[in-house]
Amino acid sequence: MNNLMRLFFSIFGSILLVASCSNNSDRRKTNIQLYDKPLSIIKSHMEGKWQLHYIKGGFITNYVQQYDDCYWKFELNNADKLKTINGPISADTIIFWEAGQDNYAGETYIMNFYDKDNIPNSFIVDGIYNDTLMIHINSADAMFFYFTEY
Repeated sequence: MNNLMRLFFSIFGSILLVASCSNNSDRRKTNIQLYDKPLSIIKSHMEGKWQLHYIKGGFITNYVQQYDDCYWKFELNNADKLKTINGPISADTIIFWEAGQDNYAGETYIMNFYDKDNIPNSFIVDGIYNDTLMIHINSADAMFFYFTEY
């Protein structure tokens, strides 16, 4: 009986260890469109720290700008906050979400915030494809931002 109990606790402990090691990044490796989801789903998938790798598009559709040391941190539990480190937008601010119209996706939630220069920003959370979070500026000539979790 003693060996049987040890075996049971060993197997049970192993299962708990594997379950505790899986985190949000494992969940984010699947493809999921977020623009058509409820706000709670969008926020749950964005929560955390993301590294910006490049921006693509805009008025010049084949424009690409690479980034090596740019990070965005989303704290979306209670007060929705965004903090950026380096890169094209400097922000340490609160996000204001509103239901609205995207130029590409139709009805969705728009992520609005003011950067450190008090310039308004308006983004659409497109989705997570493989391990890449894609958001874009809410405009007719949108620039798309590509992140991976770190």
